[in-house]
Amino acid sequence: MRVSRGVEWTPLVQLQCALLAAPAGALGTGPHAVVALALPTPFGAADPLSSDPVVAVPRGVRPRHLTGFGVRADRLHPETREHRVRGVRVLSPEDLWAQRCGELDEESAVALGDGVLRRSRDDRAAMLAALERLPPEQQALARRVLDQVRYEVCSPVETRLRLLLVRAGVPEPSHFAAPVPREGRAEVWPDLQWESVRVAVEVDGPHHADDEQRERDLRRRRRTEHHGWVQVVVSSREVMRQPDEVVRWVSDELRRAGLRW
Repeated sequence: MRVSRGVEWTPLVQLQCALLAAPAGALGTGPHAVVALALPTPFGAADPLSSDPVVAVPRGVRPRHLTGFGVRADRLHPETREHRVRGVRVLSPEDLWAQRCGELDEESAVALGDGVLRRSRDDRAAMLAALERLPPEQQALARRVLDQVRYEVCSPVETRLRLLLVRAGVPEPSHFAAPVPREGRAEVWPDLQWESVRVAVEVDGPHHADDEQRERDLRRRRRTEHHGWVQVVVSSREVMRQPDEVVRWVSDELRRAGLRW
């Protein structure tokens, strides 16, 4: 198979090439499909372009060996849903998440689930149905992951911080759940919040170093504090590299605000 030099070599194009050579009914899956669907990738994952794309084929189909991509046989349930990205057939976000649960660490699987639930606008029933299409021996793990999936999570780093806090015994926060103030014109939508003690956490990524963004962040903090909330700001880098310190900082602020656990 040849690809024109003018075509950008992306995970989606790799999947498209793989599907052209795959048996009828095959669907793109694996890391390439995650990127094609713009879903969260595992923490520390390598670029999908450094590995072969993977396709899944219907049950009972014996795939022939083909160089350049991997094939998973006997993995597609008859009711597996498909999704098309620019005409390329891949697993639906829900089915892709369910299948990936057994391949990812738990934290990354929850982050992927958070992304799928946000994309589907809180259609947890679709994720449960996808889970039930897995082989029976894989369902318990996926169900445990689904129990930890939450709606309105904006980034995998927010997922990680929530899980770090909960595992440390801190009462679970809500994500982006309601604005500050609660009544009147909404001004701030905190990343994580504990409404009972009015504490909000903002997770700032690298783009917050920009001068204009810093000014917006300062105005955000002033508005949050004006309405009687305490704002705790941590960087995504701190969440990834200093998790224990971040948990301690947030816990200290919550205790000062009167939250007990």
